[in-house]
Amino acid sequence: MSETAVFEGGCLCGAIRYRATSAPLRGVICHCGMCRKHSGAPALAFVHFRRQDFSWLQGEPARYASSPFAQRGFCPRCGSTLSMHEEVLADRVQVTVGSLDDPARVRIDDHVWTQEQIPWFRIDDRLPRFPTNSAAVPSKAAQSQG
Repeated sequence: MSETAVFEGGCLCGAIRYRATSAPLRGVICHCGMCRKHSGAPALAFVHFRRQDFSWLQGEPARYASSPFAQRGFCPRCGSTLSMHEEVLADRVQVTVGSLDDPARVRIDDHVWTQEQIPWFRIDDRLPRFPTNSAAVPSKAAQSQG
């Protein structure tokens, strides 16, 4: 495996570290209210790695069940937003782009939950936008949004 296929990251305090040994399957910027609350930011970017190519090297995030179908991971020591674990995407781990050591190496494919986007927060990247979830992956998110 080439060195360029390795992606590493972790939390702010260093208590949690992870590694993926393949390129991300996809990248997404989510504008839903839950992602805003979880991150404290106007939107939250994730990349999806194949579970079989992903490992927690040091520590593991605590998880909060934000819906019956998904859990959000964070560092219990420093509070860094780290991951998303969705029931219908059990074959992958979604990590926050901001937790990667080199976030410029990944690409974003689309924006989801734009119906909840903050009006003053605009990104002019010409990527596809979806009012709720993208058709690119299965989701139960619409069932848990209120």
